[in-house]
Parts: sequence; C-alpha cells; structure tokens
Amino acid sequence: MHTLSVTYRDVDRTPYLFTLRHCAARRGLGLRIVRYDMSRLTAGPTGHDWGDLLLDGEIEVIAENYWGLQSYRARRLPLVCVASTASRWPEKLLAGPGVAAVDDLRGKRFALRSPGPQALLPQLWARDVGLGSSVEFVTYPDRQYGRMGHWRKVVEGECDACFVPNLYAGEALAAGLTEVPYKPYPFEGATVTLTTTEAVAERKRDAVQALVDAAFDATDLFRRDPGQVLGIMRSQCRELLAEHFGELDDAGLARLQAILRDELSELPVPTPEGVSIARRIRLGSAPELEHYNPMIMWDLSFARRAMDRRAADR
Repeated sequence: MHTLSVTYRDVDRTPYLFTLRHCAARRGLGLRIVRYDMSRLTAGPTGHDWGDLLLDGEIEVIAENYWGLQSYRARRLPLVCVASTASRWPEKLLAGPGVAAVDDLRGKRFALRSPGPQALLPQLWARDVGLGSSVEFVTYPDRQYGRMGHWRKVVEGECDACFVPNLYAGEALAAGLTEVPYKPYPFEGATVTLTTTEAVAERKRDAVQALVDAAFDATDLFRRDPGQVLGIMRSQCRELLAEHFGELDDAGLARLQAILRDELSELPVPTPEGVSIARRIRLGSAPELEHYNPMIMWDLSFARRAMDRRAADR
C-alpha cells in the first residue's frame, strides 16, 4: 500500500480530512493524518512558514489554506498544489441595525478578525464591490476576543458589520445580528488545499494521484452520502471538533456536515478567479508576489487524470 503523511492545524478541516482518508484507503493509499503543533513555528500563525517543513522533508502534504505558501513558489522554491476543495469565500456577511444591503456599509465600521485572511480579504472585497475607501476597518485579534470573537464588537455597537465563517455564524445570528446577502466572492484555498513538493509529486507520483482521486471521491461522498460522512465524524473527529464547538450530538454533527458540504466546490479543482484573489490579498505584505504568476504553483495533471478516469467510468 502506498502511504503519505498529511498535516493540518485547524480541527474545522477534520470532517473532510478523515473522509479523505477513508476514500484514500479504498484506493490503496494509507494517509497518516497528523495535527501539527503550531507552537513550533516562529514566523507567525498564518502558515507562510509551513513551506520549510515541506522542503525539509519533515512532512509530505499540507492540507490547509495555501495563500501564505505562495511566497515560496514566488521565490522559485518547489512547492506545488494539486487540489483545492473550495473556491469561494466561506463566510456570512453579518450586520447590526442600519445595514440591510452591501451599499449600506458606506461610512460604516467593519470588524476584522486576526490572524488569517479575515484580516485582509474584506478590505479587498470592499474595493471590488465598489465601496472604495468609504468603509473603516478595525481589527480584533483572537487572542484578545476569542476565536472568531470579532462579531461581538458588532453586537456591542462598536462596529456595524463583519464577516463570520459559516461554521461559526450561528452564535452571532442568535445574538441578534442579521445576514446581509452578497454576491459569492472567489477565494481559493479557504478550506483544504493539498500542497506538496515537486520531489514528492515525482517520487510518489502514484500516491499523489491516489490522493487527488480520493479528494474527488471525498467531495462526492460529502454530497451523496451524508450519513456515511456523519459516521466518520462521529467515530473519528467528534472529540477534535469539541475544541471549537463544544460537545456535539448527532444533530450538531449533521449541522456542521451540511455547512461544510455546501462550501465545497463541485470538483476539487481551483478557479483562476479564486487563485488571483488569494494572491491579491497578500500583495501588501509579500512584495515578491508582485510579478508572480500564481498558476505556476498548481500541478493539475493529477486532477486531469482523475477527471478522465471518472468520465471513462460513466
């Protein structure tokens, strides 16, 4: 049996990752899924120093977001992405009184969450939807206000709106915030992007192919058989999920599964729009990306083979 080690840090990703492991085993691939101890990293919590672990050979695949890893490829270091499970910004726009539509945000204060893309992407989004510089942004760090706790500043009236990840929006809505509709916004790698090195992709090509095949299978399974996914969640990651969501009964697990299912792209393949925006949010802090073509980081040969095989089986 082929094997690969797959590393992640955020338990939000475990329902998909353990489903991925289940699907990989059916294809003769053993996945060793390990949660990484982020206290070992020294260059910050955004993941932009994970590439060292790949290049040193300590890990084989990162199953996280990838926006911070682009700097490695921009410096011509051989990181490659082979699959991405979601290509849209997976957050709800929530607001307090006086904001019922996106245009109502003009002249308002917007709460940002730090660390992560939540501190950067809303500002780019505001410009792209025509709000320009009319919105004032205020950043609230998790270490001070709790994980995803920035929405409390909207409830308190200090800010008028914020984005909150779909998984965490329930508490904010229950506290009185309302959801404001907005056009889906492209963003690549907000959930699970499978990133490895050229050396691993070449040396373990059959294993990486099986991994990408399994990513297609896992995306299908999330949609087609939620009961089987719930069984995986119940037996393999309920305790991990409790770290962020408390003790979960079957109804709570089903709610999380449905949210994660709806965030998935139809296929685990990136979109050029999502890749472009993932690059744009980093430009202010990563000048090496200015003349960098982000598509160079993607090796989609594995996805093409997976799609060809699936088409042949129909």
